Amino acid sequence: MEQAADITVSEVRIPFRDIDMHGHMHNAAYYAHAEAAVAGLWRHRPVGPNDPVYLVRKSGCTFHKGLRLDDMARLNVAVTRIGATSLSFAVAIARDGAAVADLEIVWVAVDPATRQPVNVPQPIRDWLKSFLA
Repeated sequence: MEQAADITVSEVRIPFRDIDMHGHMHNAAYYAHAEAAVAGLWRHRPVGPNDPVYLVRKSGCTFHKGLRLDDMARLNVAVTRIGATSLSFAVAIARDGAAVADLEIVWVAVDPATRQPVNVPQPIRDWLKSFLA
């Protein structure tokens, strides 16, 4: 995975398991690949002793073109918003430079025990600022 100042890029070859009987990638697979790309960014975060856990609060996708078996998809991840208790990510999926899908994923930080929203820790906020789009 490449990393630039404001974007993280990963590539994936579309596997057979993601293809429907019409030869197109299942809609849910776009989310799975987008979440994997965000996780690729997230694994490099600073970790604190009392960090919250993050749950998906909202997600959405705008489809432009369908992917097919063995297509090479390029996923660009950017942070679009750092709120008090939430984080928003944009994942742009492209094939051969053409837009395929744009996804939005919003996480909310919650206390691991109570599952109540809590503030995003300052070290995470500071780290994510370099990925703001």
